[in-house]
Amino acid sequence: MVEDMDTEEQLLSNLKPQRILMVSDFFYPSSGGVEAHMYHLAQTLISHGHKVVILTHYYGARKGVRYMTNGLKVYYAPRVPFYSNNTFPTVLGAFRLVRQILIREQITLVHAHR
Repeated sequence: MVEDMDTEEQLLSNLKPQRILMVSDFFYPSSGGVEAHMYHLAQTLISHGHKVVILTHYYGARKGVRYMTNGLKVYYAPRVPFYSNNTFPTVLGAFRLVRQILIREQITLVHAHR
């Protein structure tokens, strides 16, 4: 059992920091369970040495790029929500923007949350 823990710790210590894009319709300034989960997960990943970027739709005057605690970068994309802060999940409509973010931020992992 102790050997397993040592091996697991060695594996985890050898992992390179990831550049993570988290995508969700739900994020600050809206409040709720998904929003809190996304924020806390991002902060935990940042504290472990990862770079985290969030992509969500705009909320009123909150558009463009904003920075939050610990360098968390948030893209508020020009996607119009149609019902209860949801947008149509269309790859074609957002492909260009997502591609630009993936390249600009050198993303290595994408986490999508509904």
